[in-house]
Amino acid sequence: MYCPNCAATAKTDQKFCRSCGMELHAVAQLVDAQTDITKPEPVKETLFSARHRAMLIWGMILTLSAVFFGSSVKLLGKENIQVAGDFTPYLMVFMLLFIFLGMGLMGYPFLRMVSPSRRSSLPVSPKSKPTVGLKPTLLPEEPPSIVEKTTEFLEAAAIPRDALDTAPHEE
Repeated sequence: MYCPNCAATAKTDQKFCRSCGMELHAVAQLVDAQTDITKPEPVKETLFSARHRAMLIWGMILTLSAVFFGSSVKLLGKENIQVAGDFTPYLMVFMLLFIFLGMGLMGYPFLRMVSPSRRSSLPVSPKSKPTVGLKPTLLPEEPPSIVEKTTEFLEAAAIPRDALDTAPHEE
């Protein structure tokens, strides 16, 4: 424990500080009361939420089943067996769509993991007031327009007409 007056080290059973003489009995009681405080258990963070894990699993199931069914239809087509008759070529397109859908379901949790969060992790103070209705008292007066500055610049740089008339002409 440290003395709150001079920051000298002191034992918890000391009644007075050896450096400045301050009474340490009340400080010792506060230190003893603080040791009774328990620290909260650390929150176990998971890589994916339950919803994202379900998306991964369903994406894998959809992708693998579409690949299996599509390859079966393709192998049967080589043997001249049309599983769905004239609809078989369209069936292959649907299998490709299901494969891409399954891959998208599997990739979405990873995209959410690497993308920045839209929500702020800092809690909003209940004392904060909205700033929408505040008047801009700290802003300076309205800045001059660009036209005014351009006009002033051109007037300052203007050459008088009589100087143009007296200039020698080359012929």
